[in-house]
Amino acid sequence: MKKLSVLLSITALILFACDNEKKELMAEYNSFVRQSDSIETAHNRFEKNHNKMLAEHDEFSEELSGMELQDSSVLRDITQHGMMLERHDAILKSHKEIIEAHKNASPNFDELSESEINEKIEEMKKWHSTMKDDHAKMESEHQNMKSEYMDLKEKLTMTKEDNMNE
Repeated sequence: MKKLSVLLSITALILFACDNEKKELMAEYNSFVRQSDSIETAHNRFEKNHNKMLAEHDEFSEELSGMELQDSSVLRDITQHGMMLERHDAILKSHKEIIEAHKNASPNFDELSESEINEKIEEMKKWHSTMKDDHAKMESEHQNMKSEYMDLKEKLTMTKEDNMNE
């Protein structure tokens, strides 16, 4: 009888510990869901900035198409910027899909084991990190493009002025 009582106590303790572990994992998962909301907000803000950069690129490209350029490297740079913006578009679309998938895929914790919940948490950590890194890299590339556009516009203005003075 004493052995049965000890066995039942140990079983209850294990079940309680497992339940506690699962509750902690659920809390951690919910924390990542809240972080996902923050990342989605940052993503939306970046997407707006990206669209502005794309519009600026299109406007500048159109402006250049009507000019007679003496420096062909300008067109090469603009083409590279266009390809970079297309790559950014693809990255942003993939991020949007991931965000939507996370929003629409609330796991049923009752049906998942602790290791499966841990797996979901690790997957979210990985995606959060990837998205943050992608956004930082694209933001840096946008800043470089803006700087190059300002330099190109200045160079083109000087070229126009030189041509007018000749």
